[in-house]
Amino acid sequence: MSNYILDFTKTRWMVSNPKRLHRTGMDGKAFRCPFCPGNEKDTPPEVYRSGEGEKDCPGWSVRVVPNLFAITDIHEVVIHSPSHDKNFDDFDISQVELIIKAYIERYRALKCRGKVFIFHNFSLVSGASLIHPHSQIAVVPNEIPTNTLAFQPIENIIEQNNSFVSYCPTYSEWSYEVWIASRNMEHATCNFEELKKEEVKSLAEILQSTIIKLKKVHNAHPHYSKKQFGYNFYIYIPQDEETNIVGANFYHTRVSPSESEGPLESEKIAPDSKNMWYLRIIPRFMERAGFELSTGIMVNSVEAKMASIELK
Repeated sequence: MSNYILDFTKTRWMVSNPKRLHRTGMDGKAFRCPFCPGNEKDTPPEVYRSGEGEKDCPGWSVRVVPNLFAITDIHEVVIHSPSHDKNFDDFDISQVELIIKAYIERYRALKCRGKVFIFHNFSLVSGASLIHPHSQIAVVPNEIPTNTLAFQPIENIIEQNNSFVSYCPTYSEWSYEVWIASRNMEHATCNFEELKKEEVKSLAEILQSTIIKLKKVHNAHPHYSKKQFGYNFYIYIPQDEETNIVGANFYHTRVSPSESEGPLESEKIAPDSKNMWYLRIIPRFMERAGFELSTGIMVNSVEAKMASIELK
């Protein structure tokens, strides 16, 4: 059982799980990647797979298993592919689509059990403990408050395709952070679990494109490139029970098919809107330091508008 601990003022929560200190690769033992083909028995029995082959045997394309070192009581790992090294910027787009489909299927299976958080840590600088690319899905009980940003207005657009837009919101807490959202929040595309086949492909394309752009910025920068390229992303999907996100008001920008850049007119949407999901990518180019840790106020030295221009 996960141990949720409330602070003395009863305003902040943490979760304690000492088992994670002994995660694979951190325990000092001889290493064998549990996510590589042929090592399927090194993980708990799979709960989802795409591709060929029998359960817990080679032949899979994407595989989902319970996390052996779970943070929450329900915590799963989405293994992106059999490749130990390839990730979103290396895959054929069809492989990215399979990963997104896995997210959707597991969200459908778990949404009745609490608040579902889908996230990916890439490289050691982002907090990943295993190199083999994977995402994670964690479920937090509805009664435990979480502190997730509300949907931010669409502005400083980087790229658009048939269904989605990538942009740098003015409120960007991290240098070059990028949000991906539906181009029309009033349409069914805003319902993550009901994305159509063509929408899954559009999301896969813009996600891959954004990561490639971020990698180029990292590699070209004399300071950022001194350390390994890394990032986190998460998909935030509001659920009916959830009312404790940061930010009371929601704003949405209507993006017409012909608009590609420049300031856009925002229109306010009622705070009871339930379908405003987004994907937020946080590059780990800079570290958090004493000011942020002591005040809780984030510092971003790259203006969002300039970040969007550079990423274009």
